[in-house]
Parts: sequence; structure tokens; C-alpha cells
Amino acid sequence: MRKAYNKMRMSVKLTLTALAAALMLASAIGTASAGRLSTSNQNFRITWTSLEFVSTVTIRCPVTLEGSFHYRSIIKRERSLIGLVTRAIVNQAGCVNGTGSAFNGTERYNGIVPASTLPWHVTYESFAGVLPNISSIRLLLARTRFGIETGFFAGECAVQVGSATDNISADAAREPGGNITTLTPTEGRNRATIIQVDEDPFGACPREGETGALRGIGQVTLLGNTTRIRITLI
Repeated sequence: MRKAYNKMRMSVKLTLTALAAALMLASAIGTASAGRLSTSNQNFRITWTSLEFVSTVTIRCPVTLEGSFHYRSIIKRERSLIGLVTRAIVNQAGCVNGTGSAFNGTERYNGIVPASTLPWHVTYESFAGVLPNISSIRLLLARTRFGIETGFFAGECAVQVGSATDNISADAAREPGGNITTLTPTEGRNRATIIQVDEDPFGACPREGETGALRGIGQVTLLGNTTRIRITLI
């Protein structure tokens, strides 16, 4: 009887050991296979019909960003540089409550055309969801620079926005099949800094060093068409 009991105990131990080893192996394989992200295309376009800058007033403008990833394969390493925004366009005629301008070398701000600050940096930060089911990918946009003009009269308020230390987070929503659909500034990590006040005759503009929040849902597609970018684990 004792011999049979010991034999059964040994069998249970071996089974549990084998199960634990199998789980560890599966975990290792899953981790190894999910070390990189693969993109279906390196060139991207993000289009906001209304991107808000929320400060003392809320200004809304149609905005388009275009750029590319450095490689088709992206390492999931926090703060690694993975791409650049090489074109930034504000549809100034479509702005509400004021005017926005990207510092891209062509758009007017406060009566002049500032020098371009492009390219802007895109870095990888993190993902949401449980591997292999990623629901969103968080990116950082750095080195942005744009202008905001507000008020009922020309020159009433003009400020430059975007410091060298600003890191604006945004979440790229990913469908179960892998398609990236939208990019939305991350609430609480979406603030840009006022770095210079150029016009403020009535003392109503935000002050230097204050921040404003960026808000809005942008549509993500391949550059030049409406096809979605697909991101998969490899």
C-alpha cells in the first residue's frame, strides 16, 4: 500500500514538473516571438479633422502629420527612436476660435513665416493589452513647434508652443486583426509648453512656461491612400 502511494506521489510530482516546464517554455516562446513589431508599411499619415489646443481658450484646427518609420521591424524598447514626422500641415482656413500654424517653413504665424523645425521625433513607449493581443501602442512625439493666435482682432494674442523637453504621448488604437485605426493624445500626458509670447497687448494670453492640452482623434492611414497600417508581433 505504501509502495503504491509513493509511486502515485512520484507520478503527480512528475506531472506537475512537466506542466510547469511546459508553461515556462510557452512563456519564453511567447516573449521571444513578441520582441518586435512589424509594420505593413513604413510611410504614414495622421489626419485630424479637429485637433484641439486647450489653454486659456480652445482652438480647433484640421491638422495632418506625415512621416515614416525607420524600419519595417520595430524593437519594443521604451524611448527608442522609431520614426520621424517630416511634414506637418495646419488647415488655417478651417481653424475655429483662432489660428494655428505648424512651424514647417511655409505657414504664416504672427505676420511672418518661421523657419522649419521639422523633422519631429517619433519614439516607442509601451503597449496596452496582454500579449499577443495588443489593443494599443503608445508613442511619443518630441521636438514639435507650432504657433497659436487668438482674439477678435489680428495680433491680439500670439504664442509659440513646444519646448525641447515636451514629450507628447499618443495612443494608436489597434484592431484584433492588427490594423491601426486612430491616434489620440494621451490624457494627462498630452501637454505642450508655451515657450514665447510674441503679442499680448491686453494681457490675456497664456504666460511663458504654462501648458496647454492637445486633444482629438486622428485617423491613421498609409501615406497617399486610405489603407490602414497593419502592425503585427514577430
